[in-house]
Amino acid sequence: MNKKIVSMLILPLIVLIMKPFNLDLNQAIVLSALILTITSWAIGKPNKILTSLFLLGVFLIFGNTPAKRVLSFPISSSFLLIIFSFVFSQGIINSKLAKKMFLPLISKYGKTAYQFIFTMVITTIILVFTIPQPYSRVILISMIYLEYFKSIDLDKETREVLMFGMFATNIIVHVLFKRGDIVLNNGILAVANVQMTELEWMKILGPPGIGLLILGIATFIIVFRKELKGYKNLNILEEKINLNRGDKINLALIMSIILLWATESIHNINGAIVVFIGLIIMNFRRIINISDFKSVNLEVLVFLTAAFSIGGVMEGSGIADKIFGQFTGYLPDTFSYKFILMVSIGTMILHMVLGSSLTTISVAIPSFLTLAGGSVEPKFIMLIVFLSVLTQYLLPFHNSLLVMGVGNNYFGNKTVFKFGIMTIPLTLIGIFLLFVPWWKLIGLI
Repeated sequence: MNKKIVSMLILPLIVLIMKPFNLDLNQAIVLSALILTITSWAIGKPNKILTSLFLLGVFLIFGNTPAKRVLSFPISSSFLLIIFSFVFSQGIINSKLAKKMFLPLISKYGKTAYQFIFTMVITTIILVFTIPQPYSRVILISMIYLEYFKSIDLDKETREVLMFGMFATNIIVHVLFKRGDIVLNNGILAVANVQMTELEWMKILGPPGIGLLILGIATFIIVFRKELKGYKNLNILEEKINLNRGDKINLALIMSIILLWATESIHNINGAIVVFIGLIIMNFRRIINISDFKSVNLEVLVFLTAAFSIGGVMEGSGIADKIFGQFTGYLPDTFSYKFILMVSIGTMILHMVLGSSLTTISVAIPSFLTLAGGSVEPKFIMLIVFLSVLTQYLLPFHNSLLVMGVGNNYFGNKTVFKFGIMTIPLTLIGIFLLFVPWWKLIGLI
């Protein structure tokens, strides 16, 4: 038997046999399955669909939790919204509007490294509102940038750093908008059982998020100042935006969908319904067809279903109380700087071990909610965990976008780590000097 598989089984077997924390048999089975699944997710083997279905099966049989709660994600509106967002994003790619509009913008306003970075940030923010699915967004921007870098004959080292910069920028921009990452941002709200509109999200996280973005860009420029020098004295070819009549109609359609989606809190039409109607019209426009539903990532959906069920089952089965109840008292019972620091550091440690942002969130939020014993609002714990997970990483496996970038050979582990080591102080500085003061200013805390 493979040594890695044997090592994966050791801790789950110990839990199953020893039944620590006075767990009963059913609770021990659930905890063992959870440990085994999380370990599997962390190392990437076996297939996430199989391991996620295994965990859901154990939860349904031994979790002592209603099936409706275990499967809360597939029956939520967020599930349909994410599915439709995959197809909507594919439609944007099919229309080629982004390429036609942004390549001229980059060629005109990216004549120095600093100008290019500024253009990169603006492009990313604009595309957040047109392509809510982050994987589709970075794929599209990557295609545009690779074509642009080829046209200016950019050297490999500088190209790699700028490509990484695009991915790193996308990660921080996810903080600014609820739609920044339609999967992760809606997922963390679901795990914490918190409701928040797009406008509320932007009010709470937007202004300090811009500060964090500026701080991150400044750090990026300092860390990679040597590589960025390779962008000088290049032959920049300017292009002009040239949209035909069909492009203009498609652009109007897409912008209408985005506007209705963004103003959901005003007209109260569910975002999933808005996007679905938009997809029907896009089909008539022949921007998408049935085959584009292949862009829906089944593995992600099954994984999300399992990840979002963890908190409910840990609570419903009584495991959370038995394990984390013993540590109650160690965490401050008020939302203080000490509380924030302990939650931030604890989340970062979990993230470094577990790797996956969603896995970390699904474990960290229920754990800290239990430790807080109801003395701190779930919203505050959710916000601190979110910031500690999203903006901090050391290696590509700590963020799925970075995995995609490395997998496509856009940049390597060394580049990620060189900047990643700086994300730890960057995250803590952002939380304590930007976000907490802003929350006090607006009366949130």
